[in-house]
Amino acid sequence: METARVNEFRETVESLNAKTGTPDRNKIYQWLGALLMCAGVIIAFIAYFVAGAQNSGDLAVDNIKHNEHIVLAICGISVTVAGAALFLKSSITRFLRFWLIRSIYENRSREE
Repeated sequence: METARVNEFRETVESLNAKTGTPDRNKIYQWLGALLMCAGVIIAFIAYFVAGAQNSGDLAVDNIKHNEHIVLAICGISVTVAGAALFLKSSITRFLRFWLIRSIYENRSREE
């Protein structure tokens, strides 16, 4: 019963000839967002641990290097946030595209 309904839904979606955009591009953006999230977290942790390991004996030099690594950690967090936004945008776009097609299908089946 459910298989027949799913097959009917697929056939109806194909017959709509609705332009669905480029799902390949959304998948690329989704993977890129996930990659940026991971890379940003890795950069932030590496910069944080390197900043904590600074100890040359000269306090002025250590403070300068420490501040440089803190800035790098903040940039890593920024990359993570940008990647999360890109990932979320792509995921929501894919979901809403499916939801809209499903809604159109249900409305047309009610009219018949």
